[in-house]
Amino acid sequence: MIRIRRAICDQLPQLKKACPALEVPVKKQQLQNARRPTLEWVLPSAVAQQEQELLEIVREHRFDEAYVKNVRIVPSAGRSAAKIEFQLQPQVFVEQLLQSKPNTSEPSISPTEHILVEYSSPNIAKPFHVGHLRSTIIGNVLANLHQHLGYRTTRLNYLGDWGTQFGLLALGVQLKNVSDQEMQASPIEVLYESYVAANKASEESPDIAKQARALFAALEAGTDETMAKQWQQYRKYTIEDLSKVYKRLGVHFDSYEWESQYSQNQIQDALAKLREAGLLHQELDGREVVVVDGRRIPVIKSDGSTLYLARDIAALLERLSRYQFSRLLYVVDNGQSDHFNALFKTAAALESRLKLDQLQHVKFGRIHGMSTRQGKAIFLKDVLDEARDIMREKRNFTATTRENQSLSDEHVCDILGVSAVLVNVLKQRRQRDHEFSWQQALQVNGDTGIKLQYTHCRLKSLLDNFQEVHLDDIKPNWLHFTDEPADALDLLYELARFDQSIWQSKEQLEACVLVNYLFGLCNATSRALKRLPVKQENCRQKQSQRLLLFHAAKKTLQQGMQLLGLRPLDQM
Repeated sequence: MIRIRRAICDQLPQLKKACPALEVPVKKQQLQNARRPTLEWVLPSAVAQQEQELLEIVREHRFDEAYVKNVRIVPSAGRSAAKIEFQLQPQVFVEQLLQSKPNTSEPSISPTEHILVEYSSPNIAKPFHVGHLRSTIIGNVLANLHQHLGYRTTRLNYLGDWGTQFGLLALGVQLKNVSDQEMQASPIEVLYESYVAANKASEESPDIAKQARALFAALEAGTDETMAKQWQQYRKYTIEDLSKVYKRLGVHFDSYEWESQYSQNQIQDALAKLREAGLLHQELDGREVVVVDGRRIPVIKSDGSTLYLARDIAALLERLSRYQFSRLLYVVDNGQSDHFNALFKTAAALESRLKLDQLQHVKFGRIHGMSTRQGKAIFLKDVLDEARDIMREKRNFTATTRENQSLSDEHVCDILGVSAVLVNVLKQRRQRDHEFSWQQALQVNGDTGIKLQYTHCRLKSLLDNFQEVHLDDIKPNWLHFTDEPADALDLLYELARFDQSIWQSKEQLEACVLVNYLFGLCNATSRALKRLPVKQENCRQKQSQRLLLFHAAKKTLQQGMQLLGLRPLDQM
């Protein structure tokens, strides 16, 4: 469909930005158009002042008849915005949707901007907490969407490894007298237990807390080489442990970055720039603050130590120089809104190369109730293991379960469990708090990750039964589909909406837009499979055209699932 969009929009400079905004009309509108393939552009408010001029230019222009059969102008009326309907050549429309060979020469929709996405960002030396799940999977989807659309995309994981609490971690290792063998055998578990032990001890003894602060001060000043080497090891162990969970979630990063990589020199340089620009103000109690929206936000405490805002300003300025990004997305929970508002407005006021609209805090709500059936889930690994175990139980009690030829049953159960958890979270509007439910997440018939996997397996099984049919040699035929039950055209139009669902998901920074599209695609596919049998069809032409349709459905579903971070199964 990208080629058709380009064929329409490249002909007039006024339509250049409309390319991704062209939409397939809803079913009711299709019926009014006698189910003819149509793309429509509802004029946005931004072009309202030029509406008459734009509509007149479009009305007089002769579009490429190889793609566009007719153009209909609908002026604005009351609250209804004006729109332009492009009636497409039906045969070209169906060929673009169903041709088996991918057309690698099709241009991307998007400009080649550089997008940085910072997501996940857990703390060093701790198992992956369920609280970081939403940042991780939402950020991964947003990075996938931008990359799919042709943006140059960089994925950052900014890990917390700085602050007095890390002095407690280092002290805990000493207090427990942890051996190298214990550390190598189960590093994250040992480090976490060491931190818990030291934290408990510090509550009982002020001297412990004082020792922890001294240890961290030595680490920060770089005066303890042994501690610095240990810290490097702790970071290495953390990445190794996190990578196991990230692999299960279908998540990866281009760069692991650390709070500690921004040295005191860089932070002091940023503070010096703030003072020079007159943005840093001295308070009577010795603190130094920036003023944002009338509020006085501390940057330096009265004892001279810096707060996180100072480090984040230094990090942002350094990233701007290093990456020269067009936009930077921070995928962090709702609770950090004030922090990012202060960060963005202070950095933009300080650095002339930086504009506020280049920076965005992608907010999300909390997940409640994400625990194992025993009610004890702090760490994500426990939740994913629980999902895998439940899927194993379900498969053992299902008579139709088939053995997967390419993956072990354990691996299949893990992929199904992860799919259930991810989709249950991603289908929610991100800013809403979400109550997690095992019963809802693991349903086959509801809108779940299991449903996506089941539909993909069903399509793969059908196509495997006709491997001798060379789909590359079959030409899609529009007239054939107009003679089929209405479910055929319904599925065709659902396939045509894939591009716009990706664009809208990216524009709104909402994974749920794509998730809900995939649910709709599965529903349309299920109805079509019921009404358009392939095995039982004696007419070879009907059979081959239906195979093309279901092949396109499988390919689109697979691509959409991969954008969500899922691994589509062939058998379950």
